[in-house]
Amino acid sequence: MHTMNNSGYTMAEVLIAVVIGSLLMTAASATYVSQTNSYVAQDSVSEVNSQSLIAHGLISDTVRGAGFGMPDNLAANPINGFTDIVTPIDGLGGSDAVTILTGRMLGQLWPVGVGPGMMACNPHPPVGGNPLTQVYGNPSGIVAYDVVLAGTLTPNTGTMSNVSIDAIEYADIVSVGGFTVNFSTSLGAQYPLIDNTGDGNCDTGRPVYLIEDVTFCLDANLTLRRIRYGGDPVACTGTPAFDEAIAENIVDFQLAYAIDANGDGQIDDLDGDNMLSDGDFAPAGVGVVNADIRAIRINVVGRTDKPDPNFLLMGNPPALVENNALGQPNDSFKYRWWQKIVKIRNL
Repeated sequence: MHTMNNSGYTMAEVLIAVVIGSLLMTAASATYVSQTNSYVAQDSVSEVNSQSLIAHGLISDTVRGAGFGMPDNLAANPINGFTDIVTPIDGLGGSDAVTILTGRMLGQLWPVGVGPGMMACNPHPPVGGNPLTQVYGNPSGIVAYDVVLAGTLTPNTGTMSNVSIDAIEYADIVSVGGFTVNFSTSLGAQYPLIDNTGDGNCDTGRPVYLIEDVTFCLDANLTLRRIRYGGDPVACTGTPAFDEAIAENIVDFQLAYAIDANGDGQIDDLDGDNMLSDGDFAPAGVGVVNADIRAIRINVVGRTDKPDPNFLLMGNPPALVENNALGQPNDSFKYRWWQKIVKIRNL
């Protein structure tokens, strides 16, 4: 005869199973939390690296293009009140700011009422494969031309009225009507329209660049900003349509300048090592005349947006960036410092 054991688990066995299950759940939860924290921390590091690097690149590109298409005499033709191509502001224990005059593509210049394909170019065959052209430009007293815009950027008679034709000739817009702009004076040079397709009609006008002031600064919320057309570099504010955030969680923005004080076309070798090096740079105001600036050392220091629990009391920015002491908070954030020397091409 067979008997069945219906006694089940003892209380001790159940308790042991519960304890083991709890230990396994605790271990699994700890692993999950650790992996989640690690992912969040790494994502934060990636974000600050990419944001700060992109912003650093934007500033570098603007510095390279400083002075493009400027009038010969900025004192007589200031751009929105600025009479220097580079106007630096030293933060004096805080972040720096700088305003740079440069140009960007606005569109193509054409005679009034004419656009791509609407005007016959020179009927003579091209020489040596050069495009057919039709010269126009400087009849006495003619100041009206059409601008075929390259994008959404639109000139006006205020902060967006300064233009350069072919990066050769400066012109000031005094009125705008549709595509037609009127300059304060007639153009002093002739400019060829071009037939690039070979159909006998001009299809490429002359490039027109809008000359603009671009300010880079760091606001109170640790946001690095790019402000065009009359920005306030001290308050780091501007017209909302032209005020954009280019990077967040930036703890410092510092600049130093190399100059050509004697006008010999070479950056002054202040430290005597016969090369462009750290000793040739100084903060704004320390022997730096704005008109003599020829290169800028750009520093951007970013910080992760979240602390890393595994980095407790180990987070510190660089102790000194140019002339600004950042201090050592010994926090749980990770920092990223980008530095680059950029020469100004157009000076």
